[in-house]
Amino acid sequence: MAKIDLDTFGINEGISEMIVTTYQGWSPNAAPMGIIRKDDELLVRLFKGSTTYNNVMAEHMLVANLVYDPLLFVRTTFGNVDSSEFEVFTHDERGFAVLKEAVSWAVFECVDMKETSEALVAKLKPLHARMNKHVFRSVNRGFNLVIESCVHATRYELTNDEKYMRLIKAYSCTVNKCGGKAEKDAMKFLLNYLGEKK
Repeated sequence: MAKIDLDTFGINEGISEMIVTTYQGWSPNAAPMGIIRKDDELLVRLFKGSTTYNNVMAEHMLVANLVYDPLLFVRTTFGNVDSSEFEVFTHDERGFAVLKEAVSWAVFECVDMKETSEALVAKLKPLHARMNKHVFRSVNRGFNLVIESCVHATRYELTNDEKYMRLIKAYSCTVNKCGGKAEKDAMKFLLNYLGEKK
């Protein structure tokens, strides 16, 4: 098992919102996901029926990408990104895909996998990691609320419960007040997407 300083790669105590990439040798997949850290133990919960779930069941691997692009979070919430946005690497004769825009990424093997009626819970064993850029970012409420809006958007799509749309619209006011251009563009993209789905 590789020794990786989790803090250095952006995986902190609690739930770190990352974009997880999976790959089976064709068409890489990317989806926002929370990596759960308790002390130095890492877990992930994957809901059944998703492409990420299917790929992990087949390969027992995933990559956690640290990304600060709010639009990329929104885009990966609702579909695949273009294959040109990935790089494919080989490590120990296994292929894996990472996002070119990732500040850092870490490859994990999924072990001790347990299934519930709705999801798969797996422990994550670090295999390899890379730091692409050293970025110092302050906390931006706009960015955080774009991520929270993506979570509510998936719940809205599953339930059609209008309370999630009300929350997203309330968050958009703060994004427009506190966010930069990237956060505002991401929120606009999200609201347009949800408006077209109605």
